Amino acid sequence: MDFSSIEQNLNNFKKLAAGNSDKAQITPVLVQLKLAATIHLEKPTSLSNVSDKVKKDLVLAREILELISLYSIKIKDIDSFERSFNQLKTYYYDYKSIIAPSTLEYQIIGLNLMRLLAKHKTSEFHSEIELIQFNNLDNPFIKFPLLVEKSITEGSYNKIIQSKSGIPSEYYQVFLDILADSIKEDIANCSEKSFKTLSLKDAEKVLLFNDSNQFQQYIKERNWKVQGDVIQFGNNENQTVEIPSLQLIHQTLHYAKELERIV
Repeated sequence: MDFSSIEQNLNNFKKLAAGNSDKAQITPVLVQLKLAATIHLEKPTSLSNVSDKVKKDLVLAREILELISLYSIKIKDIDSFERSFNQLKTYYYDYKSIIAPSTLEYQIIGLNLMRLLAKHKTSEFHSEIELIQFNNLDNPFIKFPLLVEKSITEGSYNKIIQSKSGIPSEYYQVFLDILADSIKEDIANCSEKSFKTLSLKDAEKVLLFNDSNQFQQYIKERNWKVQGDVIQFGNNENQTVEIPSLQLIHQTLHYAKELERIV
């Protein structure tokens, strides 16, 4: 597959992805592009005396992987995004001395930071932060996940829910939704263990719901028993719910503050 046909496939992919085409139409093009990025486009054997042809191949391969990354998030295929990002790290860090930086670089690095937060991979999150130059930590795409991580550390989960209005890119919304759902699950699990009963009003606020209909649906999904305006938690003493101790402390402090304001 020559350079021109790879470029043509990439342009075709852009049109299909932008037009919300059926996955069956996009998949064959996607497969060809993945092969092109990993096999057909040439990579340097060393970082000195790299030819213009190889540099051109590197830039095209990087663009392919970047667009595949964004498309993976669009269709909520997080595993595919992770695979593409792991390939991109070579271009962002190892090849940065031989090709100009990409305009999408910090957006995609920031999205990977959001993925790590959503997956509760805190140590990996901090390892990735260490790879970023200090003066780039103020980049909006990087600053946003740093603020989200700070809110998690502080137990200020309401800030995470509210931060949806300040996302630097629409792609960040996918990871915020995963994170918000995860937080709700942890809070719900902790509430079941901490309270025998909880008023509907208090529970809706503690669980950070802004929509009463969504809250009622959530109650049904968890099979909580409601009597009047109170939730009766059917605690099973033999059932264990694993919540990391540090996270539990943050959550408990947050509940106390929330309930204090409610009362």
